[in-house]
Parts: sequence; structure tokens; C-alpha cells
Amino acid sequence: MSDSWRLIPYQVHDAATNMAIDEAILEAHLHGKVPPTLRVYGWKPRAVSIGYGQRLSESIERRIRDRGFDIVRRPTGGRAVVHAHELTYSFVGSAGTESQGALSDSVIKAYKQICEGLILAFQTLGVTLALGESSSQYKNAHDCFLATTSADLHHDGKKMIGSAQLRRRHGVLQHGSILLDQPQDLMMDLLFGKIETEAKETYSRHRNLFDVLGRTICFSELESALRTGFEIAFHHTILPSGLIQSETSSSKELRRSYESPLSVHKV
Repeated sequence: MSDSWRLIPYQVHDAATNMAIDEAILEAHLHGKVPPTLRVYGWKPRAVSIGYGQRLSESIERRIRDRGFDIVRRPTGGRAVVHAHELTYSFVGSAGTESQGALSDSVIKAYKQICEGLILAFQTLGVTLALGESSSQYKNAHDCFLATTSADLHHDGKKMIGSAQLRRRHGVLQHGSILLDQPQDLMMDLLFGKIETEAKETYSRHRNLFDVLGRTICFSELESALRTGFEIAFHHTILPSGLIQSETSSSKELRRSYESPLSVHKV
């Protein structure tokens, strides 16, 4: 393999395919077939992803599906994330000195390393983000963006990027959602139904990138910023490339396990 790392440029897939591709990249990296990989992607149809150990009631699941959203269980932890008006990133790398990994054996430190790439990326756009702090509210919330953890990034106290991680031997998969112009009440609506108009006007759940910037930016500009941020953070050149054949084949097989949305995915 080259000393350079890899960027999988922006593409749009359905929920099951997105999760399968992330896992396929992790497996390929574990077997030494691909270098550390940054990937950016979108979702079609729109979807809600839930954490590996999260449970939703039948009524909530039905409401989400009735609104035309898909549901998928992530291989990572965390709480529910709505994938609409956002950009999703994933990063796969190795942890530990024995595997000559760029990431720390410590889960918390590895989160900070990857989030540093995100922080530097947003600095190139003129946006200052900071790491959140763990909150006891998080474990009791369905919604990922209602409480911060040390894996999340916020702007002026409001979360803009929520992330989750999976460890498999020395391999690390972290993916997360970057909110662009997501309606403040969208997740509340999906989980609990419509909120009153008066409350809706004052409800402030998260921070949107486009609001902070005061302008809309295209996915290619944001992808370029992410690439630059990760190159600076990890001191590696990152080159655009596609999936290798084994990743494509593996993702097609793995996709089957993500098609049944709320069944526990064995990782």
C-alpha cells in the first residue's frame, strides 16, 4: 500500500448500503488491503440511524416510516441521528503501537484525534468548533443531538457534529453527522410528533453550518475542507480513490444484515 491515505469522495446511497460500506472498509483495513480512509456521503431515501444498543418503540418506528424515512441500526453506539439536510463522514484507521496505528489505544484520545481533523477542517471555513463534555442526560435521550459527549463538536454550546465509534481488534471506525441546514424540530417531529407552532418557533436543538457561515456551500467545498483538516491533523497526504473490488463485494454481502432495520447487527 502507498504511504498516502485515501478519500472516498461524496456519494449517495440507501441506509443499509452506507452502513455496509463503512463496515467493509473497516474489514479491508484490518486485513491490510487499504490505508486509513476518510469517506463522505449522503442518504437516499432520507433515514434515521440508531445506535447499536438503542431501542425504539413500535409507534416511533411507525411514525418515522410513515414520514418516508428509512431506519437502520448502526454498528457503532450512540443515539438516533436523522440523515437529512446534513453530510455524513466516516474515518477508518488503526489504533495502537503494535499495529503502527495513527490512533490511540484510548477510545477517548482516539475520538479527540479524529475530531481534531474535523476542527481543523472547519477552521479552513472560518468556523470554530470545540469538543463537548460527557453528560448524564445522553444515555436517557433518544436523540443524539439533545446532549453532548466528549465525542461531539459544538459551536457556542450547540452541537453541530455528533459522532460514534466502533473498535474491532486494532481497527477503528468512527462516523458522524455534520448538520448543514436541518430544521430544528425535525427529529422531535419524527420521535414524538408535531410540536406546537409557538414552541416550534423558539425551539433550538442544534447549530447548522450554513447558519453559522451565513451562506450555503456545496458538498465539494466541504469535502475539500475535511480532506485538508485530516491531512493537517495526521500529517498524511490523502488522495481521492474508489473502493477496491473486495470492499464492493463485501459491502453487498454485509448489506443483507442491515436490511432488517431494528434487528441487532452482530459485530
